[in-house]
Amino acid sequence: MSKEKFTLSLRVMWGLLATSLILCLTSTVAFAQPTGPGDSYYIGYFGNANLPGFPDTQVNIVNPGSTGGYSASDFKTPVGDLCANIYVFKSDQEPVECCSCFISPNGHRQLSTNTDLTHNPLQNLSVPAPVSGVIKIVSSDPFPGGSCVETRTVNGVPSQLAIAATTYAPDGSLRTWNTHVRETTAAPLFTISETPFRPATLSPDNSELSKLQSQCYVLWNTGSGRGRCTCGPNTPS
Repeated sequence: MSKEKFTLSLRVMWGLLATSLILCLTSTVAFAQPTGPGDSYYIGYFGNANLPGFPDTQVNIVNPGSTGGYSASDFKTPVGDLCANIYVFKSDQEPVECCSCFISPNGHRQLSTNTDLTHNPLQNLSVPAPVSGVIKIVSSDPFPGGSCVETRTVNGVPSQLAIAATTYAPDGSLRTWNTHVRETTAAPLFTISETPFRPATLSPDNSELSKLQSQCYVLWNTGSGRGRCTCGPNTPS
């Protein structure tokens, strides 16, 4: 083989090798899924809620078993029960509701935007229910007893507190989708689409998580029951 042909063959070989390496790397980037505590924070939005004539929308939350495949009721380990700590904001950044919903591995929650997430806002009673806003969800382990809401006694008076209102550490991951309704100018009068919540990053100084927790604590302790969202019809929180 001549020197020119040998050089050309080497160039072709190195070109094919480089192309294969690039494809391999891009495939890894495209399909890799984050796991663990760094995948605990998700954000979505809602719109056209609580409007006459508009159908309700839903938020669907699934526990994929990121911290274990068993529930505490299975009496096996590792236990993968998680709390979906939910924070609801109006479009003007004001927090209006929060709650914590228990989800076992392979469990599913379906929450109504109108009934579960925006029906009980802590705000002036003369102000209409929220129409649009932001929903943030942080996954965590339950309380030691396995619940996402526990009863505490303060000054001799029992009161409930969601884990969303405590200084918990994020853990595990959940998968969440919500539906959106939009009005059209022709039949059908509405279109319904479903999109996944987007993963987000909590601030490294912990200020965002700390703010969410303290705002939720205020909602649960000063609203006389208002400001607490609910977890849907399937099981208690």
